[in-house]
Amino acid sequence: MSLMVEKLAYLKKVRGLTTEQAARLSHIPVGTLNKIFSGQTKHPAAEHIERISRVFRVTAHYLLDDELPTEDCFCALAEDSLFALSAEEVRFVTQYRRLDSTARQALAAMAALLRIPTGLLAGTVPVRRTFCYTAPAPQSAAGGPVRTILLPETDSAAAQAQFAVLLEDGCMEPIYPAGSVLLCRRGPVGREDYGLYQLNQRLLLRRLIRRRGVTRLVAPSLAYKDVVVADTDFLDCLGVITGLARSYRWG
Repeated sequence: MSLMVEKLAYLKKVRGLTTEQAARLSHIPVGTLNKIFSGQTKHPAAEHIERISRVFRVTAHYLLDDELPTEDCFCALAEDSLFALSAEEVRFVTQYRRLDSTARQALAAMAALLRIPTGLLAGTVPVRRTFCYTAPAPQSAAGGPVRTILLPETDSAAAQAQFAVLLEDGCMEPIYPAGSVLLCRRGPVGREDYGLYQLNQRLLLRRLIRRRGVTRLVAPSLAYKDVVVADTDFLDCLGVITGLARSYRWG
């Protein structure tokens, strides 16, 4: 029961509910809820647990089982059983629900493709399948600038990469020549790192620089002008470049 207080505090924050609001929704007196939320009540009544779980949209099992992590508060139904969703899975589901039907079908096809056994590269090297973007993205690319690529698991850099980018132009010279396949991982991008950015409808390999209130995407090649990002632009970092793919096969 020791973790219940932490879970209840977490749920109040996630759901944006005060104790008074939870009391009104659960029809439990505020004083009783305060004792439960503070841990003063060591063994809450089963009826109270059930009402609280309905208010916060979790299972009673989640509240009572100290083996379940606090963050695994969201549940889904599959084959007549409930299973917990991690915070990462919840973010994925939230993004999925924002997609239109065509994008959902494409994502389902990509997920099915990732489950296909990959086999070996060059006969003996085990590989894994991931996706490779094209940057800058071709304007007329049918189905979008995404291809499947097989990366060798024996290469430590490739094994840690989460996706790849096919470099179509010379923006990354002299670091990487045009035609290179660059390894990337998701996560924060350092000040000296280059990343794959989505700027409105464009995919760009650049370094993000903010100075004196101005945001720019800067390429290492002096032949490419800085791209100024306006406040009204949509800018998202898809990942950071970690190195060059030296052995790969299109999947």
